[in-house]
Amino acid sequence: MKALIHKVLYRTLPLEGYLRAVSRLFFLWQRLGIGRYAPATEYVYHLPQLVRPGDTAIDIGANLGYYARTISRLAGPAGKVYAVEPVAPIRKVLSRNLRRCGNTEIIPYALGTENKPITMANDSARETGYFGTGQNFVNDGGEKAAVEFTAQMRRGSELFGKLERLDFVKCDIEGYEAVVMNEMRPLLEKFRPAVLIETGGANRPQIVALFTELGYRGYTLEHGQEAPLTENSTKDIIFRYAH
Repeated sequence: MKALIHKVLYRTLPLEGYLRAVSRLFFLWQRLGIGRYAPATEYVYHLPQLVRPGDTAIDIGANLGYYARTISRLAGPAGKVYAVEPVAPIRKVLSRNLRRCGNTEIIPYALGTENKPITMANDSARETGYFGTGQNFVNDGGEKAAVEFTAQMRRGSELFGKLERLDFVKCDIEGYEAVVMNEMRPLLEKFRPAVLIETGGANRPQIVALFTELGYRGYTLEHGQEAPLTENSTKDIIFRYAH
């Protein structure tokens, strides 16, 4: 049903209208508690266990603000949220969705190892019939994709190098997570934030190895509760520093 709704909206609305519509649907479903234990949305409901009042957080791959809006509310007026989103049309709707979040700053870049112009791509419409808003990726290989966007890349260790605290990081950047987390390693070592990260394929063991080396333990959600990470799990990972 969700896929059908997205297909109809994508085919009948301009891109911005589509993005606004699907984000409104998400926030409505969240208010109603729909998807509390669904793999695609359960981690949003778990954010109160990861973010506290006064926290400083970075949402890498903020997309339409599904996480950033909740993180902003949890961090409160004493907190700060940096919402990192490089794709201009998505960022426009993100800005609208965060317009009442006074503690949030939008960072209009992709994170990586260099400061340079890049191409972001999204091939989801070719496969599913609609634009998957969270499936934009850095097109290093230059392959032709269904939709492409120009963007700017910046080094996260430089952008956030002057932070006085960092309590939480959420990262969902479609296969670029190993690059970005390794580049931001100095911040991880300094602040030991809790980290929620989507990762898979060859990147997953690299990410697990990195955080294990840094003294973290990994967890996934099982019916709303954190359970120790297992080798065969493919779900998003919560990393907590093992004090």
